[in-house]
Amino acid sequence: MFANLGNRHEEADIVARERPELLMFCGLVGLIGNVMPVVTIFWGWSVTDHAFVADTISDLARGDNKWIMDLGFYFHAAGLLALAIAAAHAHLGRAGWSVGIFCLAFLALDVVLLGLWDEFGASAQPGDGMSVHTKLSFVLGPLFLLGPLVMVPGVAGLSRTYAALFVGAAASWAVFATGFKLAPDGIDGLLEKIAVVGAMGWTLPLSFLYLARGYEKSHRVAGRAEAG
Repeated sequence: MFANLGNRHEEADIVARERPELLMFCGLVGLIGNVMPVVTIFWGWSVTDHAFVADTISDLARGDNKWIMDLGFYFHAAGLLALAIAAAHAHLGRAGWSVGIFCLAFLALDVVLLGLWDEFGASAQPGDGMSVHTKLSFVLGPLFLLGPLVMVPGVAGLSRTYAALFVGAAASWAVFATGFKLAPDGIDGLLEKIAVVGAMGWTLPLSFLYLARGYEKSHRVAGRAEAG
């Protein structure tokens, strides 16, 4: 009887520390949030006169079919927020990991604002040549660079592959996001799209990490329940 109580206590401890269903749900939402922006980019490209190399993602969020790209923004924001929740629930690092959680949360907020702000060409203030949309896009830069780097120590203990992907995502973002800002109009759209896909080298593996972690823990709990 006491042995059985011990098993139940250990099972309850596992569930209390990390909820498998929460991790799996957040991982799945994160996965969808990574895929949908790519889907909506190609979807919008197929139904508009969007020039894939020259035009930016923001150009897809204009006109009669702008709702398609807006949908991609909102799905992406939901995925980032879900990953922030999962990373906070199953905290895998120290202070750096906490900083990464805030990066994910602020990215979610920024992406939502990008989707909501439809006055892409209007300046924030008279005489200010930079639109609010442009200012919001600049916020993405440090967050997509810092986020994966500060989370590297947390995932390095789980897998060197995760660590390499996170570093690669930060490096890819730094190169292509900078190139996008400096490139001429004729090719900046392509560089922006590469930067976005490169940044997913952080969020996509993180989605799989929590999806797999939740799945594994759910089976551990189920297995111990059957053994009890």
